[in-house]
Amino acid sequence: ITGDLLVGRSGQLTASSVCGLTGPQKYCIIGYLEGEQKCFLCDSRHPYNPYTHRNSHPIENVITTFEPNWKKKWWQSENGIDHVSIRLDLETLFQFSHLILTFKTFRPAAMLVERSTDYGHTWKIFRYFAQDCAESFPNIPSRPAKGVRDIICDSRYSDIEPSTEGEVVLKALDPSFEIENPYSPYIQELITLTNLRINFTKLHTLGDTLFGKRQSEPLEKYYYAVYEMVVRGSCFCNGHASQCSPVHKRRDVFHQPGMVHGRCVCQHNTEGISCERCKEFYHDAPWRPAEGLQDNACKRCKCNGHSNRCHFDMAVYVANDRISGGVCETCQHNTQGQHCDQCKPFFYKDPLRTISDPRACLPCDCDPEGTLSSGLCESRTDSILGTTAGQCLCKKNVEGVRCDKCKPSYYGLSGSDPLGCQPCTCNRFGSVSVSTCDPVTGECFCQLFVTGRRCEECLLGYWGLGTNVYGCSPCGCDIGGAHNNLCSSSDGQCECLPNIVGRQCTEPAPGYFFIPLDYYIFEAEHAKPLSGSAPLVWLVPTPGKPVTWTGPGFARVLNGAGLRFTISNIPFAMDFDIALRYEPESLENWRGSIAVNPSGRLTNHRCRNKAPLQEPHALTLPATKRIALLHSPVCLEPGVEYFIEVYLSQASASDPKTKSYILIDSLGLIPRISSVENLCSQKDLAEYQHYKCVEIASEVGLHILPEVCASLIASMSAHIHNGAVPCKCHPQGSLSSSCNQRGGQCPCKPNVAGRCCDKCSPGSYGFGFHGCYSCECHPQGSVSTLCDQKTGQCSCRREIDGRCCNRCLAGYFGFPNCRPCPCNGFAELCDPVTGACLSCTGFTTGSSCERCVNGYYGNPLIREPCRPCMCPDSPRSNQYFAHSCYQDPHTLQLVCNCLEGYSGNRCDECPNGFYENPGRPGAQCLPCSCNNNINATDPESCNKVTGECLKCLNHTHGPNCQFCKPGYFGSALLSNCRRCICNFSGVNPAICLPGNGVCLCDQMTGVCPCLPNVIGSACDQCVSGSWNMSNEIGCQFCDCNPRNSQSNQCNQFTGQCPCKLGYNGRRCDECEENYFGNPQMHCVSCKCNEEGTHKPKCDKDTGACNCRTGVTGKFCDQCGRGFKQEFPTCSRCHLCFDQWDNEIMTLSLTVKGLMRFAANLEDKRDILPSCDMHFKGLEDKISEIEGNLKSPAFSLKTFSTIKDFHDNIRQKVAQLNLQHSIKNEFPNLNGIIEDIRKEADPLYESLQQKMHLYHSLNHLSHKGKNSSSHVASYHQYVLLQTCGLAGNLPRVTAPSGRALGQGSYGNKQCGSPNYNVTLPFSTNTIKKLEETDILLNNLTRQLQESENQTESIRKMAENTKMKSSQLQGKLTKTNNQTEIDRQTVKEFIRKVKDFLLDESAPLEDTEKIAKHVLDVNLPQTPRELTNMLDKIRNFVTYCENDAINVTKLNNQKKDIPNLLVEARQAHCYTKEHALFCLLLQEFVNLKRKYIILEEKVKIKGLPRETVERLKQLKEAAEKLSEETEKKIKRITDLERKLQDLNQTKQDKADQLKQLEDQVIAIKNDITEQENKYATCKS
Repeated sequence: ITGDLLVGRSGQLTASSVCGLTGPQKYCIIGYLEGEQKCFLCDSRHPYNPYTHRNSHPIENVITTFEPNWKKKWWQSENGIDHVSIRLDLETLFQFSHLILTFKTFRPAAMLVERSTDYGHTWKIFRYFAQDCAESFPNIPSRPAKGVRDIICDSRYSDIEPSTEGEVVLKALDPSFEIENPYSPYIQELITLTNLRINFTKLHTLGDTLFGKRQSEPLEKYYYAVYEMVVRGSCFCNGHASQCSPVHKRRDVFHQPGMVHGRCVCQHNTEGISCERCKEFYHDAPWRPAEGLQDNACKRCKCNGHSNRCHFDMAVYVANDRISGGVCETCQHNTQGQHCDQCKPFFYKDPLRTISDPRACLPCDCDPEGTLSSGLCESRTDSILGTTAGQCLCKKNVEGVRCDKCKPSYYGLSGSDPLGCQPCTCNRFGSVSVSTCDPVTGECFCQLFVTGRRCEECLLGYWGLGTNVYGCSPCGCDIGGAHNNLCSSSDGQCECLPNIVGRQCTEPAPGYFFIPLDYYIFEAEHAKPLSGSAPLVWLVPTPGKPVTWTGPGFARVLNGAGLRFTISNIPFAMDFDIALRYEPESLENWRGSIAVNPSGRLTNHRCRNKAPLQEPHALTLPATKRIALLHSPVCLEPGVEYFIEVYLSQASASDPKTKSYILIDSLGLIPRISSVENLCSQKDLAEYQHYKCVEIASEVGLHILPEVCASLIASMSAHIHNGAVPCKCHPQGSLSSSCNQRGGQCPCKPNVAGRCCDKCSPGSYGFGFHGCYSCECHPQGSVSTLCDQKTGQCSCRREIDGRCCNRCLAGYFGFPNCRPCPCNGFAELCDPVTGACLSCTGFTTGSSCERCVNGYYGNPLIREPCRPCMCPDSPRSNQYFAHSCYQDPHTLQLVCNCLEGYSGNRCDECPNGFYENPGRPGAQCLPCSCNNNINATDPESCNKVTGECLKCLNHTHGPNCQFCKPGYFGSALLSNCRRCICNFSGVNPAICLPGNGVCLCDQMTGVCPCLPNVIGSACDQCVSGSWNMSNEIGCQFCDCNPRNSQSNQCNQFTGQCPCKLGYNGRRCDECEENYFGNPQMHCVSCKCNEEGTHKPKCDKDTGACNCRTGVTGKFCDQCGRGFKQEFPTCSRCHLCFDQWDNEIMTLSLTVKGLMRFAANLEDKRDILPSCDMHFKGLEDKISEIEGNLKSPAFSLKTFSTIKDFHDNIRQKVAQLNLQHSIKNEFPNLNGIIEDIRKEADPLYESLQQKMHLYHSLNHLSHKGKNSSSHVASYHQYVLLQTCGLAGNLPRVTAPSGRALGQGSYGNKQCGSPNYNVTLPFSTNTIKKLEETDILLNNLTRQLQESENQTESIRKMAENTKMKSSQLQGKLTKTNNQTEIDRQTVKEFIRKVKDFLLDESAPLEDTEKIAKHVLDVNLPQTPRELTNMLDKIRNFVTYCENDAINVTKLNNQKKDIPNLLVEARQAHCYTKEHALFCLLLQEFVNLKRKYIILEEKVKIKGLPRETVERLKQLKEAAEKLSEETEKKIKRITDLERKLQDLNQTKQDKADQLKQLEDQVIAIKNDITEQENKYATCKS
């Protein structure tokens, strides 16, 4: 089924351009030699006919017909049109193999092939073809394809040659690529198509279209003409057919033989034009193309006889593990499912029939009200799932065989209910059984006190359904705190009276309380006495003892007298019991009489109906008790003021004349609970009396009530007060606004009493926000512990005063035994504790005014008055200059004790250090104002009259010694003037005083005035970015190259900037060794091999490596020509090398020329096809020669081959001489041979240059003769390969159809009259090879001489190596000695540093050594120091230069002894410079070692290690000086820190003392407060 797709489809083949469609069109042929006619007519108005229409060239002519005269017809386009297309439209999808176009004219200069798989809607490029791909298709790669899908431009089929019968071949799949899966989608996409289009985009022309004389004539020669076009392919059947049939089946038309039809005769259960789908009812597996031996046939669906239609479902296929994907459609016989293998809903499978039976599915028998989906049942029996076929699928809450009744605990079967029945929903807390209810109505069975259809509610008066396992609980509302006994059914909350909280209304709200039973108490202290007075007795509670009274004290009532209590705060009309609290003074009983008199008219019917209370009621007051209750109830009502009169009498007074008293505490009204209506039950009243609630509650002090009493009293309190009573805690006296819920006692502040904390407790005073203060009456100084509660004044004893009675009266001392003050009559007051007199008069003083004050004399003890001292005047005058005076007992003369600054018997003279004349009126001796900078004992230290300072000390000067001397700085006022320390090189010499070497500096800070770019307090450092400190100039800028240096800071002594990698020079403005370039731009590494170069390693401008002799290469890393290839030794080759090298280089150039000539012949293959094979062989041999010449050494076999080649060439030359007169048909061969001759000489020269290895020449001497003969034979071989011997030339057919090498008569030829240059060239080659033979013979003689020279060079090298070893030993010894010297100096520096860093070293020793080190100055003057430093700096600079010369070393050697002599003369003459002399001795040793070193380095420059070590020594000395200064500064800082620490320690001690006092005070306060609190609590 594979063939030419064009056969039978001439009507589907079109071209965009056909010549002569509208009429005859002229066209011409280029180089037409068969006849004289060159131009013809094209007339394609009629189809081609070999007899009638031979000039017709329509597109159908390209279809292959295999006719004998197939070249007589072709398709031809119009003249001069570049863009022409040919298009084939197929009726369906075909598989494309390859395309072949055979052209009558030139092939197109550019064209492309496209394909379409959607009938021409979209196109894709197959491939581009162009002679110049870059010009015709600039964005298309012209490289070889890397895969079958690569779209490239191919230039192989677009050349101008051949001019006719040229072919263009396109293969859909390039056979050079291996295809793993030919059935993959991308491969199928490449080889299938519905349309094919060939686009010609550019014609080949010969350039004559540009001249423009006659525009149409050139164009008549250029057009597209195609003999044949073959589109090889097959019908596309996806592997499911072995033959194809016509797409359109027409009975009246015969199909052309060989036509490839498009409709597949499908197999494997497939159908469609391309077998692209499965047949109907064959969809159980997905359609796939056949792949190799796998037919991937479509599978029949399995529908169990219930359906004849199905479709494929990929999801089902994947779910079935890719076994079955066919889904049956329109299942019959009440079946469903993928394979019609299940019964429909409301049907079930008969267990006795198979599923393929038409009667396998039976209808369900279920109650539609109780089943799912109105009668659904199980469709089949499944033992694993536990289902039975036909079993009804009951709703969730339905049961029964037909699903016709509710499950237990459910009711109300209904079809509208998705669950069938509703759950009983009985409240599990209120129902007897949760799962039981009426199956029809759903009514539940309730527990006790529960009601409702679901038993979800409690009865009235009950609550807590769900919180109690037995249903509902009683509300239990408090009888007094709640309005009634009803509560919330959810949380049981009762309806409380105002200010009452709690579920049962049993708790007062915050800030409220329930009154106690004895709440209404009326203190006797506030009652009105009857029949006489009733003095009050105030009591203070004793700590640790119980309080037996209610108020602040008692009323002391006389026998027969009484008290009247006023009552006006009755809250509720009810009966009250009267309680009287008392304390008898004797063991006898008392009797009381109580009468209640209302002040107004009673309005309450309850009290109005009671018996009148005006009649007295008797009451017995036993001596053994403290409370008496009047059991006759008294009815009182609110809004009425009552007066209760109590008369007291002693039952049996033994002596009527003796007065007896009784202490009355208070009178209380106790509500009678039985008088409150609708409050208590009889049971409550019985318990109230049984537990003696009234008696217990009436007791004074702490008492514990039984719970029954406390609950009933609280209920009664809430009832009679209509809720809880507000606390009313006093905001100043209480700690909070809340009080005790049972009794209302507020939390009081210290020393505060009362229920509301509204008054001070006995023994305290000053009620306020702080509470009350304790009276603190002194027990020895006061009469009582009580004080006035407002002022706090205690009652004091005689001669005692104070609020607390804790001090003596004025004029007395010695509390508590106060006595008069002993002041000898000179004072009235004295210290109250010690008795020391205060404010003595008469110029007396002392604890008893027993002596005179300073400035007076006398004896107050014997009453002698005190008189003033005259020194020289009285103490009250301005001329008194003494501390005191006394009268000499013997001479009775007055002796003055003078003040400082005065002298003489009368203090009328000034001593040394003072000035003025005190004897002069108004004059005083004043101290000389010299700021402690004079010797005060020296009489000449200051002027006696003016006070001017004359002899200033401590480096100070000025009239008051107030300035530091020039050259000193500091504070003259603090006597710490210090000498200025200035570096002479860093300051202007003009500021330095001549002679003493002292420079001027800032007199406050000591900072020296530095020269430009010099910093440091001593001007001893260059600023950052400068160096080279010198006198009168300062420091120079480093001027580091900002681009090439790491920073602008340089070495302050050498000025060397820190250079980046690749840069050098002091300013980093040069390229480093082995770097090149412009330092202003960048330096690049030369990468020169150090072993192959000598300094400088490379050129600083170009980077070219400076190779040493015998070394070559870009980086000097290989041996040069003429030197042995043993890098880095590279010893010179034998002298014979140069002679042979030139000859071999010439031969090499010749071979290269032959290679280029062979390459040119490759391009001219089409012109000289007969010589293609011969020149290819020649090229291979030349490559072999070149490879041999490139080898470092030639073997004996190689030179033998060369000799054979030489002999072969001679033979071929001889044969060429025989054929000298033979001619052939190569008109251009003479020029080709001339090119060979021109390139032979350069090739020979190149051959000479390749022979550059010396050691290989030793072998050449033994192979020279064989090489010559080999070259000759090789030459003969080349000639044989070029044209062949007579009678052995191969027969090659030329484009004209003749055999190459045959003349017009058919004779064999190789040569022509123009081929004469071959013989001279070959003869020249033989001559050069003979010269090579002679040179090889000469080489044998020269090899021995080369070996002798090599031996001599080897001996010289060993001698040089031995001398280098000796020099290396000397240098190593010098380095070791230098290292020893460096360690010696380093050890000395370390010892000095260890001493300075030793913490135990005496401070004065450290300071002394530091001062010696800092005072070291080599020269005697600053200028000498500058000169010496400049010389040393220059010397160091020379040492750091690797290229130092001997002359400079000698000059420095001459300078060093002079410098050492000057230094020794300058500073070795005193003991103070002993340390410097030690250092100087080290310099002498260094000088001696330097001279030795100088001799050793004359051969080689100073080693870099030595320079680095010298630099390290210099830096170590600098660091020593810096560390010494830091050490002194550190010592000063430590002294200051010690002083600060001592001061801090003292401050901490003072703070600790203060904290201790505070702690003691707090402790005392806590103890005091604790005592007060204990007293209040009790």
